[in-house]
Amino acid sequence: MRTVSSVLCTPFLCLLLFLFIPQGEAQGQSKIAPVWQPLVARLERDGLSHAQVKAYFATLPPTITQSPMGRKMVDLYKKKFFPNPPPKPTDYYKGVVTQENAAKCRRYLREHAQAFESAAAKYGVSPEIAVALLFVETRLGTVLADVPENAFYTLASMALSRKPQDIAAWLPKMRGHASRLAWIERTMQPRAEWAYRKVRALVRYMLENNIRPEQMPSSIYGAVGLCQFMPSNIPLYGADGNGDGRIDLFCIDDATASLANYLAKHGWKRDNTRAEQHALLMKYNHAAVYANTILALSDLVAATQPPVRER
Repeated sequence: MRTVSSVLCTPFLCLLLFLFIPQGEAQGQSKIAPVWQPLVARLERDGLSHAQVKAYFATLPPTITQSPMGRKMVDLYKKKFFPNPPPKPTDYYKGVVTQENAAKCRRYLREHAQAFESAAAKYGVSPEIAVALLFVETRLGTVLADVPENAFYTLASMALSRKPQDIAAWLPKMRGHASRLAWIERTMQPRAEWAYRKVRALVRYMLENNIRPEQMPSSIYGAVGLCQFMPSNIPLYGADGNGDGRIDLFCIDDATASLANYLAKHGWKRDNTRAEQHALLMKYNHAAVYANTILALSDLVAATQPPVRER
């Protein structure tokens, strides 16, 4: 006599269960918190109605995280109403441009020589620049996330953060915010739209590569991988550095090829002047101190030493 469990495990009955159990529920659709439903519906209107998308949302907490939009608005608010003086050409990120870090970069170059040499040959970005960029972005892959939230949760939360009350915990960090709530809301709207485009791109990337949200640690604003690409940049600039048919930004070969491809498509050439290199690095991150730091660290990696003034 067969047991109940053995009957339920027959291929025929398993097929029947698969056909008659609603697939949204099988994928966790019923567990999606109400806060995410408008975003699910918008993605569906944009053609992303795959059952797996609902499963992604079922992994999220029942509330948004205020952190990404809150941080962004505090940053924009301070720049607008309490700006700092512009950085000097010798201002660098604190603790980055050191001989110790340059030695780490040189070891990393030796360990991954093929990846860096291949990117240099194809895109014209020197190994010293590429490794310095990777150090500034993720400490050579040792710091892949600035926050506990994954990229999907971060960007989905930002896409739904459209009014000051959505970042209530962060408003006290904006001095005089009570008289500027209209400005805050006007500024949040385009940032939320920006985040929606990024989360849409991230969902497509996860679907195409069979990746779960928890496998996507990120920066405070949803950048992913060793080279910290925003998801919408992956189809534009991502490169398959090891020829395996996938673009995996957590793989050194693909990350190095991708950052080099990004710079090359923005105008990087082997014979760029220092000033041109600086301008192109600011295409990667719109901060002068960022470009200053990469160039200064790359000098140390190449064994020339600039004066150091930390910021």
